[in-house]
Amino acid sequence: MTRILFALIAAVTLMAQTAPPSDIYIKAGRLIDGRNPPRSNVVIRVRGADIAEVGSSVPIPAGATVIDLSRETVLPGLIDAHTHIALHAGDSDAQTLRETPEYRAIYASANAAKTLAGGVTTIRDLGNEGSGFADIALREAIEKGIVPGPRIVAAIRPVTATGAYGLVGYSPYVTLPPLSQSADGPTEVRKAIRTLIFQGADVIKVYMESFEKRELRKDILTGSMNYSREELAAIVEEAHRAHVKVAAHTYSDEAARLAIDVGVDSIEHGLYLTEPTFQLMAKRGIYYVPTLLVYELWRDNKIFAPVPASRREQIGNTVREHVATFRRALRTPVKIVFGSDTFELPGTNAEELELLVRYGMTPEQALRAGTTTAAELLGLEKEIGSIEPGKSADIIAVHGDPMQDIRSLRNIAFVMRAGKVFTRAP
Repeated sequence: MTRILFALIAAVTLMAQTAPPSDIYIKAGRLIDGRNPPRSNVVIRVRGADIAEVGSSVPIPAGATVIDLSRETVLPGLIDAHTHIALHAGDSDAQTLRETPEYRAIYASANAAKTLAGGVTTIRDLGNEGSGFADIALREAIEKGIVPGPRIVAAIRPVTATGAYGLVGYSPYVTLPPLSQSADGPTEVRKAIRTLIFQGADVIKVYMESFEKRELRKDILTGSMNYSREELAAIVEEAHRAHVKVAAHTYSDEAARLAIDVGVDSIEHGLYLTEPTFQLMAKRGIYYVPTLLVYELWRDNKIFAPVPASRREQIGNTVREHVATFRRALRTPVKIVFGSDTFELPGTNAEELELLVRYGMTPEQALRAGTTTAAELLGLEKEIGSIEPGKSADIIAVHGDPMQDIRSLRNIAFVMRAGKVFTRAP
């Protein structure tokens, strides 16, 4: 009898362990899956956190959980490859000087919820200026289901040379909180990279140049070069040894060329790059994250407000040069990735895609920049970026058709991340 009882307990335990989770069936009126041309009347079967099946003839069992999005366009969750989740509107110096990292972590949680509601299910966070470990704490809290938010690929802090990136305009006698991981020389920068990775960084951000160090011109946004080739090569080698990618904050063509030469994985901003530089990036598989929107918002006094007239004129000139640069990029095969950098307006991230279209991309190209191509840059192409079996169930839906009008992404009707529904509009 005892043996029978133990056998029954073991059988019940095994059944509990192997019982399939309840499937969710999503009826998509129109599907943009990130791989194929748009399709109509498709069913997506979600099992647990993943997509199990996609097709027009997927059977829906009686009594199954069904989400009817037959009037909406369904597409993969967006991937914003350049954000700063713990920054927020207001005096940026005050955030570093007066707010605690704990307070900013709470702010980051609110920003994360707004970002997710805006259809962005994954972000690459590239530093938050003195917020401590708010980004990786939030990353873990989201993954454990404690708070809602997108998947986070975190840098913790950017790596910079001494004097290259910090609060400016204060007495040199005042000790100020650091905004970055300052390191000089090949030995120090290797240690900095090792430290960040040990602390949990998923990506390394390096400042190629910085206007905080020294502006070279007053008519456009510029910055002095920070690192020698030897130092940069050490940064990239050390990061790549740990299978961690490197994002290079870059303005000038000179800085971009050096970053390309040492083998970074992406050029961020790239305000003044030439067509041959983009050709070289394409040849070497280096991605371009232009972040167009943040400069336009800055010019228009919508962020960093109030913006002095002299600075607005400078940023206006920068925007013109930046748009011309982006159009040069479109004449080459370089891979372009969506990154908003609009930390003062969380949830509006997708407006960056509107600018990509305004300045020359097709809506289809822009959507790929925010899904499949972005997933490639993050090294997560096997997990996210498209709606197909085996991928994470990161799925959004919008009213309208973004292939016809990219502004449809402002009208989010549904957000699912890793199989869990976060937003469901009536």
